[in-house]
Amino acid sequence: MKREMAVIGFVACLAVGLGIGWLIPGLLTPASTPGQTLVDEIQARGELIVGTDAPWPPFELFNVTTSTWEGFDIDLSQMIADELGVTLTMTNILFDELIGACKAGTIDMIAAAMMVRHSRAQELAHSVTYIRVNEVIVVKGNSTLSITSLNELNTTVVGCQAGTTQYDALVAIPGLTEGVNLKVYPKADIMMAELDNGVIDAAFVDEPVVTVWSKTYSQKIIFIVPAEPMAMWSRWEEPELMMVINKVILESYRDGVMDDLYTKWFS
Repeated sequence: MKREMAVIGFVACLAVGLGIGWLIPGLLTPASTPGQTLVDEIQARGELIVGTDAPWPPFELFNVTTSTWEGFDIDLSQMIADELGVTLTMTNILFDELIGACKAGTIDMIAAAMMVRHSRAQELAHSVTYIRVNEVIVVKGNSTLSITSLNELNTTVVGCQAGTTQYDALVAIPGLTEGVNLKVYPKADIMMAELDNGVIDAAFVDEPVVTVWSKTYSQKIIFIVPAEPMAMWSRWEEPELMMVINKVILESYRDGVMDDLYTKWFS
C-alpha cells in the first residue's frame, strides 16, 4: 500500500509540473480583488483554522487522554501552518457541513480525508491529491454475509456516514432506502459501535478506518471498491492559500516527508 500511495504522489507531481488537469490553472490565477488575501488574514491573526470530522482514524482523531489532535491529515495540516508561520487550530465539524463552513469562511480549509469529486469541486477548490485508499464493505468477524456487487446490499441493513462518497453510492442502489435499510450516521464511531452491536449488518467506509477499528471490534472486509484520491480543500476565491497548500504537499513528496507520513499512519 505504501508503494501504491507513493506512485500516486509521483503522478500528482508530474501532473502539476506538466500543467495537466482542469484544476491547476485556476489555482495559479491571482485574486480577483485587490487588498488583503486570506493568507494575509491568517498570518495577521497568527492562526490557521482547519475543519475536519473526527473520529476517522488514522486520518483524524482527537485523543481525549492527551487532549491533542492526531492523524495523517493533522500532521499535513500542521506542515501547512508551519509554512505560513502560524499556529494550527483544528475544528471538529460534521462531515456533511464542512463544505458549507469553508464557503462561509468559518474555517480556512478542510482536511478530512475528503475525496475529489466534480460536485465538490464546483463549490470549493481542491489541492493536488496526496493519497488514495479503497472504500470497503465491512461486517462483523462472524458474519456470513457475502456480496459480489454493491447492488446486493439491498437485502441487508447498511450504514454509512452522511455526506460521504459512500453515501452517494449506497443511496443510488435500488431497494436500499434511507431510514429503512440504509442508516446514515453523523459520526463514524457511532456507526462502528452499532455494527458491532448488530444494529446494522454492514458498513461502508475507507479501508484504513477498518484497520484501526479492527483493533477494538472483530471485523472483516467482504468487498472492495476503488475510490478517488483525497485532497485538501479551500475557497476558489483564495488561490494564494491553495498555492501554499500545494507547495507543502509537493515538497513533502520531494523531501520524503510524505513517505514518512505513510509509514507512520498506514503501516
